[in-house]
Amino acid sequence: MITRGQLQRELEALRAMLPIWREKLRDEAQFGPQFHALAAEILGRTAPADREFAREAIDRMLAEAGAPADASPAAAHAGRGVTREA
Repeated sequence: MITRGQLQRELEALRAMLPIWREKLRDEAQFGPQFHALAAEILGRTAPADREFAREAIDRMLAEAGAPADASPAAAHAGRGVTREA
């Protein structure tokens, strides 16, 4: 498990790369699956006590970036937000 500080650094790095990443995509449909994979990797290393914090941060960054709703890791499961299981 990663510490809260490590988690915050990883989330900030993910947030910082969003505009550049989306600008360089050839097809916007690629964004959701790629983002989902990265977010799920971070969540998989996140301590149970920090998962809600991470999910909320991921949902916020997607909303702020104007990313498609299906980019959220839970889109495939619940249609909104990041999967709450773990």
